[in-house]
Amino acid sequence: MNETPSPASLSYDVVVIGGAISGAATAVLLRRRMPDVKILVVEKAPAFDWKVGESTVEISAYFLTRELKIYDHLSREQLPKQAFRYWFNNEKVSCLREASETGPTQLARTPSFQIDRQKLDEHVLSLAAKEGSEVWRPAKVVDVALNGDAGNTLVIEKADGTRQAVRCKWVVDATGRQAVLARRRGGVTPIESHPTSAIWVRYHGVKDMDGIEVLHKDSSDPFQRAVLTARRLATNHFTGWGYWIWFIPLSGGETSVGLVWDTRLVQPEGATPLEKLARFLDANPLTKELLTHAEPVEGDCRMFGHLPYFVDSFIGPGWTCVGDAGGFLDPFYSPGLDQMAFSVYSRVGLIQKALSGAPTDEMAKEMAKEYELHNKRYTRYFTYFYEAIFRDKYYVMGDYDTMTIAFLMDTALYYLAAVIPVYRWSSERLGIPPYYQDGSEIAFYPMRFYNRRLVAIAKRKRALGIYGNHNAGLRPSFVGFSVRGASWVMLAHGLARWAKAELANAWSYLVKPVPIGGPVPNLPPKAPRVPASAPPLVGTASADSA
Repeated sequence: MNETPSPASLSYDVVVIGGAISGAATAVLLRRRMPDVKILVVEKAPAFDWKVGESTVEISAYFLTRELKIYDHLSREQLPKQAFRYWFNNEKVSCLREASETGPTQLARTPSFQIDRQKLDEHVLSLAAKEGSEVWRPAKVVDVALNGDAGNTLVIEKADGTRQAVRCKWVVDATGRQAVLARRRGGVTPIESHPTSAIWVRYHGVKDMDGIEVLHKDSSDPFQRAVLTARRLATNHFTGWGYWIWFIPLSGGETSVGLVWDTRLVQPEGATPLEKLARFLDANPLTKELLTHAEPVEGDCRMFGHLPYFVDSFIGPGWTCVGDAGGFLDPFYSPGLDQMAFSVYSRVGLIQKALSGAPTDEMAKEMAKEYELHNKRYTRYFTYFYEAIFRDKYYVMGDYDTMTIAFLMDTALYYLAAVIPVYRWSSERLGIPPYYQDGSEIAFYPMRFYNRRLVAIAKRKRALGIYGNHNAGLRPSFVGFSVRGASWVMLAHGLARWAKAELANAWSYLVKPVPIGGPVPNLPPKAPRVPASAPPLVGTASADSA
């Protein structure tokens, strides 16, 4: 192997490290906005693996369909998604038709998709190459020297073992959880106040929630007629105290099944990740029903020991990061591809501005101020989003009352703050994620307040033995999502349910409620707290590939 770089360095405007969706999308948008820019994408994998089955929500779906313009691929190679659906159980529930559920009754009115990331990543990377970016694959970056406005130098090892020096004006880190640039400077901070872990695998032979095994033969069955859309095509969440389980259908016929849990509250038991997952799934009557004849795909099981982390900065002179290389909070509500869309759109705009201007000291000072402001605002988005939406959410999930309130209010405000502005006003709103703008405290503090109240109510319900007391037999009664008036209706329903929950909570101090009996729904043994020294990354999979 040649251990030293080639003496003849190649030169590019932009080098993107990582060719999965974040990196490939960055290359596509840059080439479309600046056709003369010279881009190199370095991807270490000869072929993308399956990764995790992933759901888009409205922002990422807009980015994929309207910005990348790959609606044809999504409609042909992926599955349409019918929103989120949540399932609850208690000691009265033995099957799906006995469980309480929350979700829309009709077809979703904004596009979203159930994504096989292997197919999506390959398609967008091939699109980047087709539209003029150079792709080295398999190849890996073995050294990076960032020199700001003076230019950057990378050493890239190719498939044959030779190494090539490359100079560029910009380096884009799209390496997912590896977060190469942030880890090099010690800028990755695990979020210890949110100690969540995840295990997932694909299954063959999962029961069709809209098929005869679940719905039976009678088309007049009230359980069937309660929902006009396909339950199977939703991202189905099976929830409990301290955890949730996802079922995501994929276009090849497999189903991605994953468990995410708060290690302060529960801990799966088993000698291997697959055994931990299988035991947990078998303990929940609803997932057990769906997996009666199912088998996991051999060798597909993955695990992350600690999911969430912040990074210290997102962009500087001559470098930036996109997607999970810039942090990750939680897979609940499927925000990962939204964060990809926000980060790619906003940072492509900053790179475009930097490459368009004359390389003067005045221009450098102006861009330095832009980077500083973006880092401040994007940090606020990440921090506020975590504090308002995800902190202690796992106390709420297993209770129909509190989780339904959270779902209605969180979703309605997401539509009002992010989805409606993008769909109805301008694509430029993709550069303004929630809480990004100055003065966003006006939305942050109320959202943090109601979610903290829901956590307090859920904890008290559990202490009183009535956590999950409405987890059996309740069906959804709202229509669904739209970019018009439905968001206000959802918000009104959420506020009304919240008021009712607060009254019930206050009444419990005057008249102690009768416990519902039996154990807390599907509660595995409590686990010790993850130590503060735990590494942020455990496992072999990543959301993006370098």
